[in-house]
Amino acid sequence: MVLSGAVPPDGLATIGPKPFPAVGTLQGMKAEHTLWDEARGGDGESFALIFDLHRDRVYRHVLRLVDRTADAEDAVAVAFLELWRRRDAVRVVQGSVLPWLLVTATHATRNLSRSSRRYRALLDRLPRPAEARDVAETYLDTSVDGIDPVLAAQLRGCPGPTSS
Repeated sequence: MVLSGAVPPDGLATIGPKPFPAVGTLQGMKAEHTLWDEARGGDGESFALIFDLHRDRVYRHVLRLVDRTADAEDAVAVAFLELWRRRDAVRVVQGSVLPWLLVTATHATRNLSRSSRRYRALLDRLPRPAEARDVAETYLDTSVDGIDPVLAAQLRGCPGPTSS
């Protein structure tokens, strides 16, 4: 819907939702629904064009839901993997797979967050190791066996750590 009052280049005002954009290819302009039909048939190049068309929008959507950019990248990857894997069952809305991608990316984000929470909870339940002394300190305090006697005497004569 044209909200700003601007007139489209063809001079006609549009009413209702704008159609999703066409994608430029070497063969000219292809509508997304045409690309999707080709991708459903197994055409990887058409799927790549759909990826290029929607990846930034899906990434921005997911970035609002997570704390780390790496998690956002993972969720976007999962969404597009599911789009390819389930391409015969994807529901197309107004000629676009974007709504399906946004919902799937949201679910992927929730799954990743839940998995991360469970992993952190598991790590919190593991017993913590006792504080360990530095091996060099332990060795020099208890034994000088195997060290050159001159070096051992010099090491014992070194001043300890200073506290400032």
